Amino acid sequence: MGAIAFGARPAISEDRELKEIDLKSWDCSDRLEGNAKTPDGAERNRLKNRSAPNFAGPIIKAMNTASFLQYVAAFEAKARNARRKDLIAPQRQQLDPLEKQIVSFEGYLVLAYAGPPETTNCASTDFHDWHLELFEKPLDHAPVIGDPTPIICEITPRTQNAIFRDNIRMQALAGFIRAPDFTIEPTGHAARRIRATGYLVWDDEHNGTADVGPTILSIGENKYHHPWRSTAWEIHPVIKIEALEGALVLPTASPSPTPPVSAASPKIIPSAAPSASSQPQFVTITQPVKIKIPYGETVLQRGTRLSVLSHDAKTVRVRYLDAIYAIPITSTDFR
Repeated sequence: MGAIAFGARPAISEDRELKEIDLKSWDCSDRLEGNAKTPDGAERNRLKNRSAPNFAGPIIKAMNTASFLQYVAAFEAKARNARRKDLIAPQRQQLDPLEKQIVSFEGYLVLAYAGPPETTNCASTDFHDWHLELFEKPLDHAPVIGDPTPIICEITPRTQNAIFRDNIRMQALAGFIRAPDFTIEPTGHAARRIRATGYLVWDDEHNGTADVGPTILSIGENKYHHPWRSTAWEIHPVIKIEALEGALVLPTASPSPTPPVSAASPKIIPSAAPSASSQPQFVTITQPVKIKIPYGETVLQRGTRLSVLSHDAKTVRVRYLDAIYAIPITSTDFR
């Protein structure tokens, strides 16, 4: 995350998913320095705004949390709490080759969200970065106090289209999505293990103890966790994402309809799951839906993406937390 361009709580995009964007309509598309006001801010933004074809140096394959942190440890030991404008010559000589490096990092995508307006993107709300929080182990909950902190990876407007065309979707990969009002929305499945490939960047704006640390110590009123990252080093921009487990390619076939299910209220359906040979489909919740689960009730929040088993004119049968529910078709984007 770069410098937020204005205010403590700016407007944030309503995006809950990657999409194709028209960079020609963006007045910042040819300004790699964004609207930074300082030389070091302009340098940082140019690094973050590199495009996918600009490969430099060897790709380091299959880095995990431990090897990633080890790779940047020598520099961090000398530059702890520092900013790039304050680095001395030997530190610059160590930093510059690292920031030319393209790396591949593997982890579990627990949390994803649209970033706020930043100088990197000329304070645009619509043309924003996507922040990906990758953890060493798959959490079954949004990050809380006591959890380890993640490695931060960011998709930029300049790399988003290529990733979108690779059929990568946040709702299919992330365990949770942070909404524009900062609430955390479950996607209905566990965090997926992915490989994110991109440029190393030292985000020195987040190089203090308030942002960097091994363990989450507090949760703010806006639901952000603190510290929120294991290191000031991040992958930014991400130029490629690969799903490493699960059948995550979005389907194109429609399921066969089954006999009608009552739509009086969303409820669990005590029927067997479909055979492994059936073709899945996904649906996104467009209006909050309350459902009864084995230990009470929960609400499927707007933006939650679920696997469809079947449907009729009024209801959609979906899988959520290893159970099957019938929900009103009017509360989804099912077409």
